Order: sequence, then C-alpha cells, then structure tokens
Amino acid sequence: MTSIIGHLSFAAVVGSVLAIVSLRFFLSCVLNDRKLRHFQGPTLARFSRVWMLWQSLHARVNRAEFDAISKHGMTCRIGPDILVTGDPDVVRHMNAPTSKWRRSPWYHAMRLDPRLDTVFSTRDEKVHSDLKAKEAGGYSGRDIDSLEPAVDSRIGDLLELLRRQYNGSSVDISSIMRYFTLDVLSTVAFGRPFGFLAANKDLWEYNKLSTDFLQVLELRLNHPFFRWLFSLSFVQTILAPKESDETGMGPMVKFAREAVAERFGVHAHVEKDMLGHFVAKGLSQMQCEAEASLQILAGSDSTTTVLRSILFHLGASPGAYAKLRIEIEDATATHMPTGVIAYAKAQKLPYLSACIWEGLRMYPPLFGLKSKIAPLGGDTIKGVYYPEGVEVAICDDAICRNKTLFGHDANIFRPERWLEADAPTYRSYYQTVDTVFGSGRYLCLGKHIAMMEIYKTIFELVRHFDWMIVDPMKGIDKYGRAHGVHIQSGMNMVATVRT
Repeated sequence: MTSIIGHLSFAAVVGSVLAIVSLRFFLSCVLNDRKLRHFQGPTLARFSRVWMLWQSLHARVNRAEFDAISKHGMTCRIGPDILVTGDPDVVRHMNAPTSKWRRSPWYHAMRLDPRLDTVFSTRDEKVHSDLKAKEAGGYSGRDIDSLEPAVDSRIGDLLELLRRQYNGSSVDISSIMRYFTLDVLSTVAFGRPFGFLAANKDLWEYNKLSTDFLQVLELRLNHPFFRWLFSLSFVQTILAPKESDETGMGPMVKFAREAVAERFGVHAHVEKDMLGHFVAKGLSQMQCEAEASLQILAGSDSTTTVLRSILFHLGASPGAYAKLRIEIEDATATHMPTGVIAYAKAQKLPYLSACIWEGLRMYPPLFGLKSKIAPLGGDTIKGVYYPEGVEVAICDDAICRNKTLFGHDANIFRPERWLEADAPTYRSYYQTVDTVFGSGRYLCLGKHIAMMEIYKTIFELVRHFDWMIVDPMKGIDKYGRAHGVHIQSGMNMVATVRT
C-alpha cells in the first residue's frame, strides 16, 4: 500500500509540475500575443519558435523572413516575442548612438571562445564601446602600415595560382575565393597566411567542417534552448575546438595562439600590424586571441560570399561584364602601375563601384537575426509602437530588394541602376545597402578591410582574366540554402589569362 501511495504521490508531483509549466507557457503565449497583436505574421509564429526552427532545419531562415515580410508587412512577427524588419529606418533607429535599444542574447551566443566575450559578442555596452575604440585604428588601417600591402600580397598569390593551375580550365570559385579570404585575413590578423592558396586545398578540412557547423551555430543563435544547452560547461568542453585537433577549427586555434604568443613575454616580437595594434592598445593575450579569431571566422565567410556573387553575376551578365572590362582597360592604360591597383583609385571607378554595391545588394553576406531589444517603456518608430522587451531582428534581403526603392527589377543584377540614379536616389540606395554592415554604434569594424579586398580583387581578376560560366544551365549547387551565410558550392567558371 505504501508503495502504491508513493507511486501516486510521485505521479501527482510530476503531473503538477507539467501542469504548471504548461499553464506558464500558455499564459506567456497569451500575453505575448496580446502585446504584439498589431503585428502580423505566420500563425504558428504567434505561439512558438517552432516556425523558426523549421526554417533552420530547411536552411531557409533568410528566405522565410523575406517571404513573411512580403506577405505580412515591412515589420512582422516570426516568434511569440520576436519581430523581423525590412525597414532600414527602423534598423538605423535601433543602432543610433543615442538609442536605448540593446543587443539581444543572439549576440552573446556568438561567444565562440568560451573563455571570454569579443567586441561582437558582448552585450555590455561599456565593454563594447571600449573594445571598439581600442580596435578601430587597426581595422581602419589608420594606425598600421601593413593593411593594404597584406591584401596586395595575397591578391598576387591568387593571380599566380589561377595562371599556373587554371588557365583556360574550370575553377570552382566557391572554393578558391574561400582560400583567398582566409589567407588575406590571417595575414592581416597574424602577419602570415594560413597557406590555403599555396596548398590549393582545404587545409584541415576547415571549409567542409565549418560549413557543417553552420547549422548547429544557427540553432544556438536563434533558439533559447540551444543557447542554454551549448552554454553548459561540459558541452563546451566537448565541442569547443582544441589545439590538439587535426581537423576543423582546432588547427586555426593553434595557429592563432602561437602567433599571438609571439607578441607577448620577454622576447615579444613587435610589429606595426593589426595584432601589434591590439597589443599596443592594452588588449590581453587571451583577448587578442579571441578578437583575431573572430576576425577570421566572421570576415572570411562574408567577403567570400560577395566576391563569389559579383564574379558569378558578371559571368552571367555579358553587358555588365563588357562595360566593366572597358572601364578597367581605360584605367590601366591611362594611370595604372604594374602592381595591384590602390584602393583609393579603385573606389573612383564608377562602374566598378556600381557592380560591387549591386553585388552586395543582391546577396547580403551575413544575415543572422542581429536582433535588438526594445528599451524600458517601449519605443515608437515611424508611428509604430514596439513594446518593452520585444526583440526585433533584421532581414537584409528585404531591405536590399525593396521594390519601392530599387524598382520592379529589384531581383535582377543591374549595376546601371546606381549610375542612372539622381543624387538623392543614389544616397538612398547607398544608405540602404550600407546597413548590411550595421550602422551607428554597431557599424561593422571590418567594413574597411572587406571593401578594400572586394574592390581590389574584382578589379584585378577582370583585368588579368577572361571569365565565363562553365555551364549556365546548371547554376550553383545548393542555391538558396543558408545558415546565417550563403552555402555555395559548384560555382564553376573558366578563367583564361588575357594576353
């Protein structure tokens, strides 16, 4: 009898707990639904993040957000307590220096080094401002003299590899561009390249394994349960990359720590480069490791996507390609040295600029939620009230393909739109697409490096090679699939040396 009573008591306790949890969930859903009832969205999203989870599992969060905005309005609902906006004015308002909006837990989930936060992952505004102030001079090149020469060296390696191994034959630019950006950023961050271009292969299977990791990372970023799960110390111990690993991110961690260690201690190596700048500004050895690694992980995927997309679109747009070729030939004939073009000169070429900004518009490179949280008391933007504590994510696709601004052909790669626009329209184009780099106090530190790479690299690739798509009927493998960045492969083009 006692045993039966015990079983009944246990069952009663479990039942009570489940009832309380269910009631709490129900009340939370009701309160959130009432609080955000003036925002439309997918029905399931009103009550659960299962809608977002489903999109993650199908590698289409960015497309699902775009579709939701197209159907339900420029700011709509994608979860019980989360909205997504395609309005650049809302983004600029949230990011403004005087704004009271704050970073959401999404950012903290980007703490990839379990030991400490970086300038990107911290939610402490004071820490963020302090780190950004210390690092800005390095990222902008203002306080270092090796930034542009580092980019030039790796462009030289890329051109040499294409001449030596791919002249007149097929090259998968999805791979070769990844090798290039990884070598550029490692040179900028650590003073020497990883060696992807020299080896012309996926060292440590980094590209393959990091692509596989993107889905896991997206789950961690977008869903509170996975954030909690991956924050557990024993889970981090198991999953965190280790210096002893032979594949994946582990060898990069080892590379980074060895390079940083050379800058500290009795026999510290002093250089006026990015890492030297961090050391000079007082960043600790551990902070230098974390910040430099962040630069590699975040910068390589984003710049790679833009380079791939611009070159592939040019290959599919003979008219645009011909116009860019003429502009580059004219620039080379009149005032061009034999080396890699200077960034300052490349920026002055109008059609090259149009191609680059159109490429950014067509494929914004990083499109995680990047959500912010409404301040105490809520906030009103453009006449719309955002309740206190609501999370607002950003959909770069919806911002950059807005037909009201960019016209009925917003889904088409057409660089001419940037040259045809009058001054106010051009300014609107630029300010809108520029939000892919953030804005205000959350402006991306790496923007200068990324744009320098893109301008100089596209110029030199078109200057030295003729490009065409191998099979226009085939397109890109895994087109449309994404986990925070575009998953692209099989972007096969023929590169023929110009004579």
